[in-house]
Amino acid sequence: MTESSELETGYGAATAAGDNLLNDFVQESAASYAAFAAARGDRIERVENVVTLIDASPSLPFTNRAILERPIDDEHEVLGRVQTFYDAGPATPFLLDSAWPTPDLGPLGFTRVGHPPLMLRPAATPFPPPPAELRIVAVDDERRAFDFEHVLVYGYPVPQLQPMTDVTVMTPTSLDAPGWKHFVGYVDDEPVACGSGFVGDRLVHIDNIATLEAVRGRGYGVALTAAAAHADASKPTTLIASDLGRPVYERCGFVALLRYTYWLGYRSS
Repeated sequence: MTESSELETGYGAATAAGDNLLNDFVQESAASYAAFAAARGDRIERVENVVTLIDASPSLPFTNRAILERPIDDEHEVLGRVQTFYDAGPATPFLLDSAWPTPDLGPLGFTRVGHPPLMLRPAATPFPPPPAELRIVAVDDERRAFDFEHVLVYGYPVPQLQPMTDVTVMTPTSLDAPGWKHFVGYVDDEPVACGSGFVGDRLVHIDNIATLEAVRGRGYGVALTAAAAHADASKPTTLIASDLGRPVYERCGFVALLRYTYWLGYRSS
């Protein structure tokens, strides 16, 4: 090997798909959020092999997020690009996702908000059968989109969007985002649970799992997770869990691989 040869890091879009699961997850996660944002008409920018930036502008961080595509090697340069992008939009917070430990970003104006576990479920692992009273329906029109967002806003919950009177996240154009499948669970025609799955090249990414508080503990969230995973049952399923939800996912065959780092960022203007 010559001194000029570059060693493979395993990170970034230049690394071949299938080289390692973490890189596949990060690249497909960035692509999933960008696809959803593009369908909605949100602001998007990508610094290749560094970060994907999405700004939907409402006052909830998880729709305004910067997804790091590789470890930070120069926090001032990387965070400078991130800050410049978000300072061009309304004064709402944003989320910074890192699959790797980061330097302390507090001096740069960020607040650490959590280290949730990244979990994986092999494709052959069965889910428990859904509760008999639960009817799961794909979101394919504005009525289902409203029901989905209602459960997300009150079940997740998202206080910034309460009281909910109209759809702000699951807009009609968002339903055409490539790779995404969304589901609502009903009991007696009332929406009680929701969940989404993004089918990537190698993985299915689970997101937006929520159940209304009054009906938790009945298996509805697991059933919606299964519905989203079965958007492509041939692929392994991945998700970012909470510590509270982790035992539930472990009982369904998910294994914790590592912990993500989430930072909350604020616009300068």
